[in-house]
Amino acid sequence: MVALSTLLVTLSTITASLAAPTSSEAKRDVDLATRGPHDFFLGADTLSRRGAIDYDQDYTTDSTVSYSPTSTGFSVNWSNSQDFVVGVGWQTGTTSPITFGGDFSVASGSGTGLLSVYGWTTNPLVEYYVIENALNPPQQGSIVGTFTSDGSEYTIWKNQRVNEPSIVGTATFDQYISIRSSTRSSGTVTIENHFNEWASLGLDLGTFNYQVIAVEGWSSSGSASQTVSN
Repeated sequence: MVALSTLLVTLSTITASLAAPTSSEAKRDVDLATRGPHDFFLGADTLSRRGAIDYDQDYTTDSTVSYSPTSTGFSVNWSNSQDFVVGVGWQTGTTSPITFGGDFSVASGSGTGLLSVYGWTTNPLVEYYVIENALNPPQQGSIVGTFTSDGSEYTIWKNQRVNEPSIVGTATFDQYISIRSSTRSSGTVTIENHFNEWASLGLDLGTFNYQVIAVEGWSSSGSASQTVSN
């Protein structure tokens, strides 16, 4: 996640049949019928992180983080790291379900670690998370609702970032965050449920940018290994 504190992937082929798109879905102008193989690596060569002038610039790899993308996913280990986010997914997000599986562990007593569906939209510029597992998840902004999806209740937060780095440079934008009550390291995220619930609360998305399964951490130590299947 871009740090929610001062506030994150993996994937094989996924094919999903969707109901007829709503007008809001059509606005995002993406292929909603087929997700396809992952084609985007977040943090593959350098650890992407906010805090520099430009979100898209190259960052020096944090020596406390070891990240290994694979053909089916990724693994990461970190120790007392500063803010980082890594993952695997798609250059362009969709509403198709995302199935993930593997391990995720954050050392007790350390800072924050997140396992999430993480992405951005533009017009409007929005950074979004569906947090499936976490230690000390960020809770900034305000709670705007709760709902149930995929066997658990999620609490929905909205938070505004003012003059912060983003995928389009320094900007002011909203964060939409669903935090799962019953944490898990494997399962299927019916991401369309979150998008629809957010929309019902007036939390509108724009045109999809990248969408990944991500691990993020700050001031923490931990490990994760994730793959995705349909």
